[in-house]
Amino acid sequence: MTYLNNLKGRKQIIVIDDASTDDTVAQAKGTTGPISIVQRKLPNAQTGKGDALNSAIPTVQKIIKDKKLDPQKCIIGVLDADSVLSANSIYKLNESFEDLHTDAVQIRIKMKSPKKILQTFQDIEFFVVNHLIQLTRTHLKAVALCGNGQFFRVSTVLDSLGEKPWGNALLEDYELTLRMELHGLVIKYVDEAYVEQEALTKVKKLVRQRARWAQGGFNCWKYAKKITTSKVISVGQKFDTYFFFIQPILNILADFSIIYLTINFVTRYVQNPEFIFIAFIIMTFISLFFGTVFTIIYHKELKLHDKSHLVIQKEDMINEKLHFRKIILSIGLISYIYVILFFSLIISCYHLLVGHTGWDKTQRN
Repeated sequence: MTYLNNLKGRKQIIVIDDASTDDTVAQAKGTTGPISIVQRKLPNAQTGKGDALNSAIPTVQKIIKDKKLDPQKCIIGVLDADSVLSANSIYKLNESFEDLHTDAVQIRIKMKSPKKILQTFQDIEFFVVNHLIQLTRTHLKAVALCGNGQFFRVSTVLDSLGEKPWGNALLEDYELTLRMELHGLVIKYVDEAYVEQEALTKVKKLVRQRARWAQGGFNCWKYAKKITTSKVISVGQKFDTYFFFIQPILNILADFSIIYLTINFVTRYVQNPEFIFIAFIIMTFISLFFGTVFTIIYHKELKLHDKSHLVIQKEDMINEKLHFRKIILSIGLISYIYVILFFSLIISCYHLLVGHTGWDKTQRN
């Protein structure tokens, strides 16, 4: 909060306390600056991130009215409590929103100084894989909001979506993306600025987080008909949305197919262990391909962005010096993380079947 408060630029920080049990309110009250606090109390709290974010809109509107600001020049940004914006973020955001056709911007996401293998995986996932996906989506004009680091213009978005722009899906950021696309709003991706957030250090927390994300994706299927019949959404946007919808299903089918084919292969050639061993070695090398590629790109991207010696820290797992053991660990986890995340998909499907719609908030470290 202090870091955000010290960023140059005209701003108003709104802290949303969703009946939290930590010292969020105390820290906010103890910080001097343009800070407003929105407190939600049980039982009307912890009903979803979308509801929590929507609760701040009346405060935003009041600030704009009291200070007689132009809504067209006012930008709402969403940042997690543990987030840190890169020093050039305000400049790059202003540059993007100078184009009045830009309604929303998603900046690049990075993990804070990843020291452990699981943290490094998440950094590679966001800083490289998600980045490449967003670049592809840029060409399709289908950039997706990613929760943390999303910004949008008050005038066009609230005029189009009303005072409650966020929906109630567990994946509220992607639901907002779809709602914007259905109204013809333009979302851009800025990769020259980024927001840092804490990575999870426990596998259990990661599985729960991804289960919520997967279930949130299923929640967004309710927009399928509107997207299909929409004359506003482009072909590229529709293609991206359909792929996003079916991706979890494809992943589940692929995982079960791998399990079945592996068992079938071992059963068929159980009398020929040498052949099984050779095939296992060959498949292992093939499966490590994408992990190797993404790890190499990750290291190059870190060095490219480390202009002020801020991106790479000496204590980071992967830094300027490439340690063979750490590189192998990184490649291995990226290549086989689907084994762990397979359980997230199963949990999300189970929750859908039993009607579990509770919001499992990601507990940071």
